[in-house]
Amino acid sequence: MVMLNYVTQQIHEGNYQVALAYGFNWDEIRALESLSHQEFHWLITQSPNFMEFEVRVNHQQTQMALQRLAAQKKTLDVQQRLLVAGAPRALMIQLFGWIPQHYCSQRKLLRLDDELPRGGRPTNPTLNEEEDILAAWDQRRALDLPERYLQTASITQVTLRQVCRALSLREAREREALKARPVRRARSLASRQDNRQGPVRTRMAGLSALV
Repeated sequence: MVMLNYVTQQIHEGNYQVALAYGFNWDEIRALESLSHQEFHWLITQSPNFMEFEVRVNHQQTQMALQRLAAQKKTLDVQQRLLVAGAPRALMIQLFGWIPQHYCSQRKLLRLDDELPRGGRPTNPTLNEEEDILAAWDQRRALDLPERYLQTASITQVTLRQVCRALSLREAREREALKARPVRRARSLASRQDNRQGPVRTRMAGLSALV
């Protein structure tokens, strides 16, 4: 009954291949397409007399589907743990490719939106907290990225916003150090050149005096 209703709906939507895949021929498809509402309901009552179903299970595909479901469940669990631990929007975009609207909707689903609307802005950790965060982060290089964030926040007892902020501050310092390094090198080279040219200039000055 349900199958006949589905097939007829697909026929009316122009998806004839669905009906053909279930074994209906073109004459039967045209007949089903022309039925009135009353005629269709009468035909449904007769469907057990002309419709037989054989179910075949593809065990390999079933196992693959169950594995994908388990992986999806694990990912959803990690995402919820990250949000509860205070993951900022930028982190969820980086890790999972979320769009801002999805981030907001997931926070509302977990009733986190009242705590920090739109995810809030990460506050700077104290110097002691920053040192602890960076040490814990560096010690967990072997973990995958989401778990690394979660464990770092848990062991240091801070929010993920503060973890992200500590990492961001370190990256900023490293960038500044890289920018300053070529300047120091240039000054060092210039100083060496001046030191080399100094004795030459002195000798030239002495020769000029003799002349």
